[in-house]
Amino acid sequence: MKTQTTTILVRPAARGGKYLGHDAANTNNKSAVVLVLNAKTEEIITFGVANAPNAASAGPPNLMNLLRRCDPFATDSQTVQVQLQVEISEPTDFRIRVFGPLKHLDQARIAQADITVLPGINIGTPYSPDALMPTYPEGVVVEIPGLCISNVTPPLDWKASHLTCTAKVTMMCGCEIHDDPIWYWPSTDYSIQMVTYMQSGAVHFYPLDYYKSSNPNIVSYFIGQWQNQAAPNDSIVQAWLYASEPKLGNQGKYQIFPAQSMELSPEMQKMLKDTGLPI
Repeated sequence: MKTQTTTILVRPAARGGKYLGHDAANTNNKSAVVLVLNAKTEEIITFGVANAPNAASAGPPNLMNLLRRCDPFATDSQTVQVQLQVEISEPTDFRIRVFGPLKHLDQARIAQADITVLPGINIGTPYSPDALMPTYPEGVVVEIPGLCISNVTPPLDWKASHLTCTAKVTMMCGCEIHDDPIWYWPSTDYSIQMVTYMQSGAVHFYPLDYYKSSNPNIVSYFIGQWQNQAAPNDSIVQAWLYASEPKLGNQGKYQIFPAQSMELSPEMQKMLKDTGLPI
């Protein structure tokens, strides 16, 4: 049978947030890696990198409007996308795999979805400058769950009588949390805590509060100052930051002690090596 070139338009997004746009991108304006794999063998068929050069790449202003579950998310010509092509002669199952955000590799995750592609029937019709309203512009949206933790200032001395820790917590797209009840991501929806695991087996929990700053550029930060709960002769084994958004099941983690390695997991290293993509 004759093969047909078929296009799959993929948009990486954050669960409960926007598309992985500029706030999720690295210094090269790349926000995510997208791969199409054989669903059975996981052989990489094709791949690309999401380009997010500006704020508009995270989606149009109406992206956060109320939406029925049967409707597509809002997009426009600037919304981040990766268009990949496959050559098929019959209905074929593929696995779409997304890795991001590339801005914080230590927080990046893999999310994937299996889809059926029909020969010659594109998924996510590209925008045309002559079209008043593009047809089915959403494409395949792959959501990355979780919360992104960065800019962590850990306690300097774990044996001190008082401990202090600060961290920035955002959606995986980089959208910020605000101390505003009508904001899309109000601080009251999130629980942030430092958790220490001790040599004795004890586990201590230290809640962080939203940091209210007069500086408009300092947002989405959480801070905590506590009396050390550890016994005088107990030693710390591990310390983590936990971030949770219960209503959407989003959770994030950041290893404070021992100091977190920036190395990617073996699976992620292999994936990037196989693509040969400079990110």
